[in-house]
Amino acid sequence: MPEFEPIKSAKRSTKKKQTLAQSLFPCKGDSTGEIIRKIVFLIAILVLIGATVWVVCFYFLRPQVIQKEADDLSFMRGESNGDVISIPIKVTNSNGETEQKQVTVLKEYEEYIKENEDTVGYIEIYPWVKSPVVQTTDNDYYLKHNFYKQVTENGTIFADYEIPITAETTPPNTIIYGHNLLTKNMFMPLLKYRTDGIDFLKEHYLVNFDTIYEKNQYLIFAVMLVNTSSSKGEVFPFQNYASFDSKEEFDYYVSECLDRSYYYTGIDLEYGDELLTLSTCDFSTFMEDIRLVVVARKVRDDESSILDPETFIDNSGYDENGNTKRKLFEDYYRIYNNNKEWAGRNWDTSWIKDFKG
Repeated sequence: MPEFEPIKSAKRSTKKKQTLAQSLFPCKGDSTGEIIRKIVFLIAILVLIGATVWVVCFYFLRPQVIQKEADDLSFMRGESNGDVISIPIKVTNSNGETEQKQVTVLKEYEEYIKENEDTVGYIEIYPWVKSPVVQTTDNDYYLKHNFYKQVTENGTIFADYEIPITAETTPPNTIIYGHNLLTKNMFMPLLKYRTDGIDFLKEHYLVNFDTIYEKNQYLIFAVMLVNTSSSKGEVFPFQNYASFDSKEEFDYYVSECLDRSYYYTGIDLEYGDELLTLSTCDFSTFMEDIRLVVVARKVRDDESSILDPETFIDNSGYDENGNTKRKLFEDYYRIYNNNKEWAGRNWDTSWIKDFKG
């Protein structure tokens, strides 16, 4: 009878099951490769957590904070009934020195002036833009300070410093800057003039910009994409034209704006007209140093603020040869239009009185 070896029972493993902590963190006895694997994994987890926190803060919490601040500011505005009051405010004299002076201002902006003595006006493109406007002695401070002078990357809407806005003087061309943020306040809504086409302009061709001294309305005549860096091609230094020394300089500025404009509203322009230029960053071309600029003319005393939108002309496309109808810059032509350039001036030169350009 054959002999059979007794079946030996399987030897049980003495290796202990790892805890979650042991599987995640380097432990005594781990091989070098295992330690490196765990460290790399932990770094990846930390990066993921950090990125998630950043996304939540930047895209959800930050816009809510900015929007609340903007809403709070709009609620500070008083009743718009034309009432005036006399209050002491800080002004800059001809020597560049600041002093307190008793001036008469519109009562509806009293609370803004009390909160920030740099307040010079209020801009409104209803219902998209509603904000007080400040002005100081440079164009840097309010890029990174809010209306309450707190440090923040959001900044606030401010007027160019070159010509102070006072009860006696207003710049021939008031240039106002505002960030393009992920909220509906500041100057991000200006991009709608480009993204939403001529229909948006037809509904929002009127800009209200009151100084703290008087109420004003402006009619838009140009919306343009402007290059501010010579490395990308032709530069249009719109920010250098807060004033005009001659009719020729005024005509040059407004004609260059019309050459670059997405649309034509057909309003007439004349040396001596007060202008308003609004500027914000535009990232649609994926290039730095590009600005979306909206330019308007002040409604004259004997003029209606109502235009016929059906007469507006869309100039945003291309001619039959594929050239752009509006003037741009070399990098744009090269990257987006196969090196085909501007088709040339095509607006009615009679829009500028006695134009000789």
